[in-house]
Amino acid sequence: MKHILLPDSRERKLVFYLAMEEFLARQNDNEEAFFIWQVAPTVICGRNQNIETEVNLDYCQKNKINIFRRKSGGGCVYADRGNLMLTWITRSEGAQQTFDRYLKRIAELICDTGAHATVTGRNDILIDGRKVSGNAFYQTPAKSIVHGTLLYQTDFEHLTQAITPSHAKTASKGVASVRQRVTNLSEHTSWSEEEIKRHLIRSLCDGERMLTENELKAIEQIEATYLTEDFLWGKNPPSNITCSGRIEGVGNFIVRFDMRNGKIQNLALEGDFFTLEDPVPVLESCLCGRPLQENAFREALAQTDLSRYVHRLNTEDWIRMIFNGKTPE
Repeated sequence: MKHILLPDSRERKLVFYLAMEEFLARQNDNEEAFFIWQVAPTVICGRNQNIETEVNLDYCQKNKINIFRRKSGGGCVYADRGNLMLTWITRSEGAQQTFDRYLKRIAELICDTGAHATVTGRNDILIDGRKVSGNAFYQTPAKSIVHGTLLYQTDFEHLTQAITPSHAKTASKGVASVRQRVTNLSEHTSWSEEEIKRHLIRSLCDGERMLTENELKAIEQIEATYLTEDFLWGKNPPSNITCSGRIEGVGNFIVRFDMRNGKIQNLALEGDFFTLEDPVPVLESCLCGRPLQENAFREALAQTDLSRYVHRLNTEDWIRMIFNGKTPE
């Protein structure tokens, strides 16, 4: 197996590395490949997942966390520079056989660091019952790609907040992630991040190969296919999101949003507030086509005085209620 190197160390988007996987897997040779990569804070959703029900879009926007979709299945994953992303590319030999071989070997190498790692479920590696590595599988006609995470010193606040929707209740035909307790490998070993990377490379690889400039250009062409709106949102099923809360002196509100491709399609408003004029038409005219994000709401409603439609309702209070409200049982 060859360790794949890039000719420079500049920071790239997560989808560059997914494109790099595709490029290497399309090569009609017998060479196995392995590489380790790290990225700026990013959420990556599985092929069949609904982004609205998996990702806290507002939190990601505020904290400059990128959002992408991959072509393999599995659940939603958060990655940052404290998370080692591992890619193993091999000749196709059957999905389960490839997956089992990879998971067993990575678990053995984690154990070499002094941590007690075990393989469990269909795609996870645990330490003391907590997930340290989640993995996914993707097959091309010629080769198989197994890629996964190895949490070394990941920011768990971002991880928890970014892949937990801010809205208490969602309804969708998408695939939901199974969220588990997680742990960083740094809590279980004295090995440094660089020592672990060197150990993985030395143990798995018998040589190295540097990508050429022409190969980089080919990878960037594949990368562009991940960056289109159609790919990011095209497989996103419609979803319904409900927000609710009480505004003192005004009343209780239940707001139901119909979402498609990350944008509001329509909304419904319920509650015990006093209506002066139906607020739904003006809310839809301002908000439809926009993302369910706090800044987007403020911009869209900047010139709208909701007290004209609902007795004593302050526009800013309504926006705060939407993004901090709780859904009733």
